[in-house]
Amino acid sequence: MNDDQSVKFNTVNDQEVALKEILTPLWSRRWKIIFCTLLISSLVAFYVSLLKPSFKATAILQIGSNKPANTLSINEAFNESSASKEQVKTQYELLKSRKFAERVIVSLNLVEHEEFNRGKYNDKISFFSDIGKKNITPSVSSVISAFKGRLTISPIASTELVKISFVAHYPKLAQQVANQIGITYLQYQDEIHSASKESTSQWLVDQLEELGKKLETSEQALQEYREEEGLVGLSGVAGLMSAELTELTSSMLKASKHEDDLEVVYQSIQKRRGNTADLLELHEISNHSGIVELRRSDEKVARKLFELAKRYGPKHPKRIAVEAELESLQTLIIRKVNEVVISIEKDYLNSVEKVKGTKQRLAESKKDYLRLSRLRNKLSQLQREVDTNKELYNNYLVRLKEADAMGNYKANFYVRFIDKAIVPRGKFAPNKALMVIISFVLSLAIISIIIIMRELLMDTLNSRRKLENFNEAPILAVLPKFKSSNNEKKEDAYYTDNRFIEAVRTLRTSLLFNGESKPAKVIAITSSVPNEGKSTVALHLARSFSEMEKVLLIEADMRHPTIAKNMKMNPHRPGLSNLLAKTHQINECIIRDKNLKLDILTSGISPANPLAFLSMKRFNMLIKVFGNFYDRIIIETPPVNAVSDAVIISKLVESVLYVVHGEKTRREQITTGLRMLRQANAPIAGVVINHSQNIDTDKYQNKYYNDRTNIIKLPIRKHG
Repeated sequence: MNDDQSVKFNTVNDQEVALKEILTPLWSRRWKIIFCTLLISSLVAFYVSLLKPSFKATAILQIGSNKPANTLSINEAFNESSASKEQVKTQYELLKSRKFAERVIVSLNLVEHEEFNRGKYNDKISFFSDIGKKNITPSVSSVISAFKGRLTISPIASTELVKISFVAHYPKLAQQVANQIGITYLQYQDEIHSASKESTSQWLVDQLEELGKKLETSEQALQEYREEEGLVGLSGVAGLMSAELTELTSSMLKASKHEDDLEVVYQSIQKRRGNTADLLELHEISNHSGIVELRRSDEKVARKLFELAKRYGPKHPKRIAVEAELESLQTLIIRKVNEVVISIEKDYLNSVEKVKGTKQRLAESKKDYLRLSRLRNKLSQLQREVDTNKELYNNYLVRLKEADAMGNYKANFYVRFIDKAIVPRGKFAPNKALMVIISFVLSLAIISIIIIMRELLMDTLNSRRKLENFNEAPILAVLPKFKSSNNEKKEDAYYTDNRFIEAVRTLRTSLLFNGESKPAKVIAITSSVPNEGKSTVALHLARSFSEMEKVLLIEADMRHPTIAKNMKMNPHRPGLSNLLAKTHQINECIIRDKNLKLDILTSGISPANPLAFLSMKRFNMLIKVFGNFYDRIIIETPPVNAVSDAVIISKLVESVLYVVHGEKTRREQITTGLRMLRQANAPIAGVVINHSQNIDTDKYQNKYYNDRTNIIKLPIRKHG
């Protein structure tokens, strides 16, 4: 088998153990579970037999949206479309309301009916019948609560149908109530429609009167405003002013641009004022048509003068005539330049004035336009108010006419009976067999869960999982609960419970062979608290050792001795306390078992202070003396958490066995006891789990050792 398969096998094994931990407490307490379950089921069956039978009657109503094929078509019946799901559901809740229940109760006078004046128990049994009777008439409030508890309103899915069911002890009453609920609902719808129609008409009349006054006031305010401001054809005037404003804006832009251009030329002229040559460099002057012609003529005359100067002298008439002509042209150019300059300056000044005038006209036009806009907005506001009031007035007037024309037309819902309730023939409840079965199953489950949770939450060593998590001391053995029979003969008493005996032999083997050193000769057995079975373990462990060697069992629990009582000896016979007090001899105190090599030293007479006796040096000396005569000495001590006797004795022995009740002893008690022993340096060998019912120490042990036919009784061994 590989590692994976081994891990899988161990996991399955752990699951089996966990399941067994759950089922074992149930099996061990099976008779208690069965008894409690049957008791609860019997009580439920008895209670159910006392109840009166109940009968259920059902009527079916149709509650639908009121939109038939031939409905009136006046704006789709007052603008009310088919009812929504929420509205229909509201009708279902209305049927369940206290107010509606009260109307039905008053209609049928249910307060006086026996249904609500007697109890739910059967009248055939006088005791419960007397308990159920009421000497006074119940209040309407209490009857309503009981009525609603028996009423069921259940819509049928994907339909407009609703079931009305009522449960009563009297079949006839169940039928009457189911039908009366439908009848009362129909009457209620008629009342609602009539009241709604009257209130709607009156409300519409009041609204129309108020709206008429508002409409008249708004129309009067509009007319007064028009007369006050003299507004006639406001839309045409606004259009003209808008066009004028647009034109002025465009002119303003053009004039401003022309002014800017002339301003540049004007500034250049001012800088060159008086210098004709510089002025002629300006583009606006040099390109003037007159100046261009004069300059061309000047150039021709200048060239002509240049040619004459080469041929004639300064006083030649032709040269003088040409020079005079050239001088005249230059004078004309200067005069023409001055004229152009003056013309440009005038144009600039005119453009400045034009821009100012255009700006002034534009500003005035804007003021007029804004004023006209305010007038138009105010007029629109008043006109809208008039239109709104007029529309509301007309709508409400149409509603009033429609309400009068519709007459008895029922809006929202139509309601009608589909099936009326009939007298039920068979009883509806109680289902006695089902209730008993359910009580049986529930009680069985609840009791089982309580037992399982109690076992799982109990802080004891009652399961294999808890043993694996216990690390305070090694677990030497797990002993089942010891079962003895009073019918056994005295010589066969040792073989009364074979499973327990074999578990004790396993403990004996563990003590003999598990230790690294030689087995302990003197062994003390203690526990946490009383009633953990340490006396039984000590007695049977001593008997187990005596099968192979000579053993002495000492009962050192002088406070509550039990070994002598369990062996049916005289509790007042001399024992350990008598030896320590030197009132008797050893042979008078030791009892010799006739069947085995076992000697027993009981506790003897209980002293006033047992701890003082056990602290004597004589007790230690007695143990050493006994060690010379016996192969094994087993000392049963008191519980370590109750008294400190066991701590004193643990210093005188070679090994201490700590007995734990697997079902009762808490881990805190175990830990406290082991801590006290360790503080005294006691040689703790390990823990013995006693009274274990949930831990199966060997799967085949029960079957194997319960078969008495394979046991051979050997001859009684005498003392050697």
